Amino acid sequence: SRYRIDLVAMHPQKPGRFVLAIECDGASYHSAPTARDRDRLRQQQLEALGWRFHRIWSTDWFLRRDEEVRRVLAAFGDAVAHADSLDTVVSIPTPAPAVPVPVNEPPAARERSPRPNVPPGRSIDDYSSRELQSLVGWVLSDGRLPTDEEIISELVRELGFARRGTRIVAALTSAIAAAKRSQSGSV
Repeated sequence: SRYRIDLVAMHPQKPGRFVLAIECDGASYHSAPTARDRDRLRQQQLEALGWRFHRIWSTDWFLRRDEEVRRVLAAFGDAVAHADSLDTVVSIPTPAPAVPVPVNEPPAARERSPRPNVPPGRSIDDYSSRELQSLVGWVLSDGRLPTDEEIISELVRELGFARRGTRIVAALTSAIAAAKRSQSGSV
């Protein structure tokens, strides 16, 4: 979404991997009910993408700055460890059971080429058509030939979207068509 965050910290070894949102707020700002609702929804959405949140209250910053800096550094360390644990859980390969392939069936699909370096967590409008097409090409690189619907579902997950919207589906559908045109022209 188009949320505004005061400060954002990225993973030190993974470019484009956001791990910590830092909000700098005063008590009067958060006393408004609409601000609380908006902040809660924003935090829930970003946490679903693997982010962590940390708040610095203006009073604490002015009265105990050194302590607040230590708290932010600790929150950053925790956020990096959390992101690493999420990435580890996602990247652990599950061994496939050995199944003999009958002679009349087509050969097994190939392994996919390396995933393009297109970081998740941005708005769909922030991805270029070339980035989206490269992800489509990556999904198709194993030779399995999934349906457009399956490609869209996988890309929605890969890009970290919590749900599909019409703009997301339209952008991904356009990228699929362009990538398929490009592949058929190069064959």
